[in-house]
Amino acid sequence: MTAPLKDQDVARFHNDGYHFPVPVLTGSEAEETLGAVGRYRKRTAEAGGALARHWDHPKMHLVADWADRLVRDDRLVDIAEQLVGPDVLVWSTSLFTRAARSQDDLTWHQDAPYYGWQGWQGSVVRVWLALTPTTRENGTMRYAPMTHRQGLLPHRFEGTSPAELRRGERTDIAVDDSSAVDVVLTAGQCALHTPATVHCSGASVSEQGRVCFAVDYIAPTVAPTGGPDSALLVRGHDTTGHYELEEPLRTAFGAAEIQRFERATEIRFRRLGAVIRQVRAAAKTAPTVTG
Repeated sequence: MTAPLKDQDVARFHNDGYHFPVPVLTGSEAEETLGAVGRYRKRTAEAGGALARHWDHPKMHLVADWADRLVRDDRLVDIAEQLVGPDVLVWSTSLFTRAARSQDDLTWHQDAPYYGWQGWQGSVVRVWLALTPTTRENGTMRYAPMTHRQGLLPHRFEGTSPAELRRGERTDIAVDDSSAVDVVLTAGQCALHTPATVHCSGASVSEQGRVCFAVDYIAPTVAPTGGPDSALLVRGHDTTGHYELEEPLRTAFGAAEIQRFERATEIRFRRLGAVIRQVRAAAKTAPTVTG
């Protein structure tokens, strides 16, 4: 393993709850991957079914060769190893896009409350890789520094499906907008954050859209609650057996790969649905936090 992060970078990640920018891909590699994402989106839309419904989350690495290559790329896995340890699983892959002039946004929230994990503290990192430049103008992500230190915060949820809940959640904590940090990246750079770091993203006022690819790397010691789950081993050993280990991609969009994709997304959303129902029930009785 190489050490892409310096000691002070690792310390900043643990202290602030995030760290960026970290160079990963070259500009040409980012451009090539962006083209592959466009072709992937078209193919999943044409395929319909689960591929079309879950094209952007959470298991595209099981069918798309570009995503499989990225999650295994030593430049990413080395980062993960520095932050979660020598045994590394890919729990999820996601595409976060914001079209030019889009009014879509995500409110201030943490990821951890609806993921249904035990033992996740210090054992999870999200790598948010920019395939296009990210700016305040095109609705980039924003961090609330050191909010991960407060543990899991009360959240309120809107909608009914897992996808709606993932987009509609919001934390009750009051975030000082003047202290928020814009995640400004060039294509090929990444940002890192913990699942307890409060973050959001804004609408776009730019003529340039943005595309970011995210990987959630976890240690095998992170245990799922609410039902079975699956993950892909990319380094070291599975030391606990908490997850059904996913088979590595052999043929992009192969029949066996599509079946495994469908199964993995089904069990993931079934489990998250159970977790989110529990969180919603708890949120109804939780007091509002104002500071």
